[in-house]
Amino acid sequence: MIFMNSKFFISTLILLLGFFSFTCDDHNSSSSHHHEHEPLLAASEPASGSLMELKNQWSTEDGKVVSFANWKGKPFLISMFYASCISICPRLVTDLEQVAKKIQSETGKAPNVILVSFDSEKDKPEILKDYKKKMGLGQNWTLLNGKEEDVRMLSVVLGINYKKMASGEFNHSAVITLFDKDGTNVSRFEGIGTNSEQMVKIFASMN
Repeated sequence: MIFMNSKFFISTLILLLGFFSFTCDDHNSSSSHHHEHEPLLAASEPASGSLMELKNQWSTEDGKVVSFANWKGKPFLISMFYASCISICPRLVTDLEQVAKKIQSETGKAPNVILVSFDSEKDKPEILKDYKKKMGLGQNWTLLNGKEEDVRMLSVVLGINYKKMASGEFNHSAVITLFDKDGTNVSRFEGIGTNSEQMVKIFASMN
């Protein structure tokens, strides 16, 4: 991974954000011509640099305000979802659970897991808290809600594509990423049911 200095990293994100906003507006303008249940969107290349450089603030399922700097010094898994999703997201969360269980079995420690919602408007802390309880997610899981522009910027950093449809649902990529204690992307896989052994080995090597 190529490291960028902070100013270049942020400038690159702004350019990418403009591009993604344009393409998503184009998709949304023609959404009435597409079936609402479109295939899983392909992912893009993630941005280089440290996630710790993003200063955006997020609300957890408990209503606490955090930034990614809260996870500095701790490797973590991260993905994006939305609480009302009934197709891809539950399977994605199951995949994340399996990765976390394998890591815990290998290292004896439950990894930190972060889920960030695409749905800034609906997925407020109380909704995320209910979702966490419903899915039986442990205390090592944190669910985040943020401003729409911050969600879009994070999606660019993670290489996750998404678009909101007329129904209010989201088409999106399914990506799980492992970041090290400095917020650097060290492993990533796309899709549902993907083999995670390499990611587990990399996590174990960092402990």
